[in-house]
Amino acid sequence: MNHYVNCTPKLCEEYESLTLDIPTEHMDEILYYSKLLADEKNIEARKAFADIVRNVYYQLIEKNYDRKNRKNRKW
Repeated sequence: MNHYVNCTPKLCEEYESLTLDIPTEHMDEILYYSKLLADEKNIEARKAFADIVRNVYYQLIEKNYDRKNRKNRKW
């Protein structure tokens, strides 16, 4: 399922679109979390969804994906 989100402020004239390909079985869970966050922080659900996507991106950028070379240990 493709979900289109505009993460720019309302008064911004230039923006780029972001397309997320989310499996159908996870979409209900993500929308539930965004609704829960929106109710807790008293913001719009669209903004909560954009914040979730943005924070997931930041967490993945910080994660280290270095591959360990097992052959070098034996030498």
